Amino acid sequence: MTDQANDTTHQHPSGLPLSHWLTVTEALIAAQVAQSLEEHGLTRAQWQVLNVLSTAPRTTAELTGGFEEEQRAAVAGQLEELVESGWVVYEGELYSLTQTGRSAGDRVAAAVTALRERATEGLPAEHYDVTLRTLRQVARNLGHPEA
Repeated sequence: MTDQANDTTHQHPSGLPLSHWLTVTEALIAAQVAQSLEEHGLTRAQWQVLNVLSTAPRTTAELTGGFEEEQRAAVAGQLEELVESGWVVYEGELYSLTQTGRSAGDRVAAAVTALRERATEGLPAEHYDVTLRTLRQVARNLGHPEA
């Protein structure tokens, strides 16, 4: 009986499997995005809310609807923090960005863009596109309904 762990014919040429690189990459991206957001005084949920509000005013349901059910109450609380900070205003049934919130959102977007550029440095655009298509296909193959 052959020990598969020691059988080089079954190992990936890089020496480590796809799952390793996905886990490492996701952890690095998450940590660096979190650090950047923290430097700007935002949580990830608040950043997502600012992004949505950058396109148009929204209701509470529209802003919290993109989050998992168990996260919605916390997101609503964080939305209130954005109102208290003067980045978002609530008028009638709609939340919208203030000029301060729009400026802050623009600064954070620039920082995230710089992180994305650093992460893909030296990677030709076509390789990045192929990587995304490949990962979406893997997700579809494994049952992700929206990939």
